[in-house]
Amino acid sequence: MPKFTVAIIGAGLGGLLFALTLQKFAPDVEFHIYESAAQLSEIGAGVNFQPRTWFIIRELGLDQELLQIAGNGERPNMAMVYRKADQKEGYTFHITRDDEAENWTFHRAELQKVFLNNLHAPERIHLGKRFVSYTQPDASTGQIEVQFQDGSTAVCDLLVGADGIKSGVRGAMYTHLAEQARNRGEEDKALLLKSCIPASFSGVVVYRALVKLDRTNGALHGSNLLMYCGKDKHVVAFPIAQGRLLNIASVVTNPALSGTIYEGPWRSRVSREELIEMHKGWEPAVEGILKDVDESGWSKWAIHAVNQLPTFVDGRVALLGDAAHAMTPHQGVGAGQGFEDAYVLGRLLGQPGVALGNIPVPLKMYDEIRRPVAQNVAARSLKSGQLHSFIAPELDAISPNLSASGNGPTKEQLGLVAEMIERVKDWRKGTTVEKDCQAAIQKLHEELGQTSLALDTETAVSSHV
Repeated sequence: MPKFTVAIIGAGLGGLLFALTLQKFAPDVEFHIYESAAQLSEIGAGVNFQPRTWFIIRELGLDQELLQIAGNGERPNMAMVYRKADQKEGYTFHITRDDEAENWTFHRAELQKVFLNNLHAPERIHLGKRFVSYTQPDASTGQIEVQFQDGSTAVCDLLVGADGIKSGVRGAMYTHLAEQARNRGEEDKALLLKSCIPASFSGVVVYRALVKLDRTNGALHGSNLLMYCGKDKHVVAFPIAQGRLLNIASVVTNPALSGTIYEGPWRSRVSREELIEMHKGWEPAVEGILKDVDESGWSKWAIHAVNQLPTFVDGRVALLGDAAHAMTPHQGVGAGQGFEDAYVLGRLLGQPGVALGNIPVPLKMYDEIRRPVAQNVAARSLKSGQLHSFIAPELDAISPNLSASGNGPTKEQLGLVAEMIERVKDWRKGTTVEKDCQAAIQKLHEELGQTSLALDTETAVSSHV
């Protein structure tokens, strides 16, 4: 008999990893996954794991299996090489080689396959279930009813939205929170809460493609993560799929457009020729990468981000991953932050003392531990992308034409950029998911003890009335 049931909305990487965490650390919790797609497939191509994420993979016992499909095999020390590349004769201005350079790269579809293969009860994944809304009862133990577009419903004790940047669960949660504020006469707060529902354009557009590596171009690209930097844009390239493919992203940044409404589809196709023209005059290595892309061209992504939410939870409903904090991809930790959400929440729910009647307590601990971390990383990620594209107050005088001429930024300015690049990544130093998780668990047990004491006191008082 399970102690309670969890409905996970979304079978992307974050939702699957949450299920795997429950499977291992909360075996007395029943879960079901509801996915809107008729069949499972991952959108996107490459993803990289850094040490904090890899800790979670090891804890779930997936590390050896994933090493077999890693882009860099079993060699985690993938150097990050930064080049001044928007000129004919580019040069390296910074290399990250220390322990922080540990990276494991993967193809998203291959990752998803491994996660699915490790779920013991695949029948718990329900496809073609597009989330519409939920009804949460006032009572602490009444079941939540979830409504789907096909007219069907499901019930659960805890609802977790892992349904991505356009999260329907976030929309329903913040509509409910806004209505509560409005009923209290707090109209300004209600408007603020409603503004948390849609994601905002970040001012960043990313063009993505894959290139098959062979002996000719494979030797050129090697096993490093290459950051080709230029004014207002940069190109990232790294191997995935055991070195068979090169994942490429061309990033164009315009901070003035951040927070505006993006006109047009968030995702579309563009030709190879368009990208070649955009990078005309860049160093030969970049031109070679762009020409290696086949005739199918590139996918163009208008990068949106979730506004900074005041909470990831409401009662017995929680958000994780992109549903809670979709961010720009510049530090390569968007997926990893979703995994941290999933792991910490799963570990909390598996703790002794957590039961149907006190589910909001571990959700509160999850929110207090994970929300500040994820939102800090999101802000730093945006800053990283700007630095990769030479966007900083110190470089305002550098125009694209001046940069392309090779007369700016100077090597001294690039040295400052390199320092700032490392500084915005320093949140990882001295921090681990293990420490975060232990802190959350300790706070949970303290809170559960106080809750238990309060209940015992209420019982004692009522018995004497």
